Amino acid sequence: MDDDLPTDFEVIVVGTGMVESIVAAACSRIGKNVLHLDSSDHYGGLWASYNFDGLQKFIKEVDADPKRQWPVYNLSEKWYIEKESSAPEQKDEGDENKTDDSKAETPKKVWTQANFTAEYRKFNIDMTPKLLFSRGPLVELLISSNIARYAEFRCVTRVLTWLNDRLVPVPCSRADVFATEAVSIVEKRMLMKMLTSIVGYNEEEMNNEFKDWNDKTFKEYLTHKGLTPNLIHYVLYAIAGGTDKMPCLEGVRECKKFLMSLGRYGNTPFLWPMYGSGELPQCFCRLCAVFGGVYCLNRPIDKVEIKTLDEGKRVVAIQSKSKTLNCNNLVVGIDECPKEMLPSEPAETSDISKAVFITNNTIMPSEKEPLTLLRFPPLSDEGHAVTVLEVGPATGSCPKGLYVVYFITKMVKDAESDLQQYATKIFDMSGGDQTAESDKPKCLYSLYYNVKDTSVPVASAAPEVHVCAGPDVGLDFDRAVEQAEQVFKKICPGEEFLPRAPDPEEIVFEDDVTHGPEFARHEDDAEGDAQ
Repeated sequence: MDDDLPTDFEVIVVGTGMVESIVAAACSRIGKNVLHLDSSDHYGGLWASYNFDGLQKFIKEVDADPKRQWPVYNLSEKWYIEKESSAPEQKDEGDENKTDDSKAETPKKVWTQANFTAEYRKFNIDMTPKLLFSRGPLVELLISSNIARYAEFRCVTRVLTWLNDRLVPVPCSRADVFATEAVSIVEKRMLMKMLTSIVGYNEEEMNNEFKDWNDKTFKEYLTHKGLTPNLIHYVLYAIAGGTDKMPCLEGVRECKKFLMSLGRYGNTPFLWPMYGSGELPQCFCRLCAVFGGVYCLNRPIDKVEIKTLDEGKRVVAIQSKSKTLNCNNLVVGIDECPKEMLPSEPAETSDISKAVFITNNTIMPSEKEPLTLLRFPPLSDEGHAVTVLEVGPATGSCPKGLYVVYFITKMVKDAESDLQQYATKIFDMSGGDQTAESDKPKCLYSLYYNVKDTSVPVASAAPEVHVCAGPDVGLDFDRAVEQAEQVFKKICPGEEFLPRAPDPEEIVFEDDVTHGPEFARHEDDAEGDAQ
């Protein structure tokens, strides 16, 4: 590959995280010559999805090389099931005598660690699980750019909250609000009136409903509006995803984002990417490849220098595997960026606590397989709100009979200390007999870990080097899309950010026209570059 790889590019992108991949696609789409590198052998970086074998390899890599500056630390993995089944498989002798109308239930599968190993390809476990608001920036970008054709999504079927020491469904739509018995008629009217004023909120209008609430909390506003404690809980914790300290205008913005995305695709405002959030960076990589982007995985960079040529023009020179690669602009993920290119004082942030649980049932029974967002209010004064996402086999996340459940919060102490108290509320963490009756799903596997918060954009030491932030603790991809557009505008001022790409049948080949190619590569051929 070294012999074939050109040395000069307009844009080199290092890292295949969400921000970097969007920038690569946007630059390639308008005709820039793009090289996209990653030091790993897979796409996504901290935004990746792993099958179960890939997850085990990642854990071993982090544990084996603690000196490397991994953005992931405090990994704690635990099994709650046996390595292998000790009992021989029982054949039901009555099978042949059963009639069609027999009501006998299929016995519940007893999972072992060996089962996970055997079915490892059926798992897609996210390092950065996130949802998309149905009318959020990422959905709009996927549609307007025509990148949506590379991805599939499922609607989140329900939003839950933790209220009065139990799981409770949150009424999302107008129909839900009026159908629920948990809220009285008077409360329903009060809630609808207050939500209507939030939907009408416009930050640019100085004389709006919220003009005097700049320095007050959202909880104070909701109390002032006469909402009952139950309604305050629904709005503050479940819809806005906040805490008692949430500033009023932030709460209003979060609620408005939620409400504006209702009714577009399903009963909730949210979409989940099939096969995990790690699919999304790859969608943008595919588009970059379609428009001529070159991809090299397993390609670490050793050194970055800014060189001034004879005519005074500056270029970025990158040393990679004893080869020098030159470009006008370098776009680099913060975790791949050489330290000399970063400011000496990193921004003050609170790191992130995360956990992955694999269970043998859903956290709350449902007629059809649910896809769930649960928002936990803080259980202590120093704690933060916890976001919980539960996905099942229909999303391509796990084998049939299992669920993958993600926990995310701001770090206080470490991931296990921060999140275990929440996990025990909704899971049976005792191990033991998987077939025993329980009102909670049995936890079969858990992984706790912390991630450095690198979501605050940083300025590089040179204007030609653009550093991309890492994942934040938020529920959606909004900050990643916003930052990608900002980086693109610095590189390509005045150019359109990801204009619509043509469908394959719209592509005109060089041989078909006399006035030169509209697009010189066919999509099906080019997509192979991104595989």
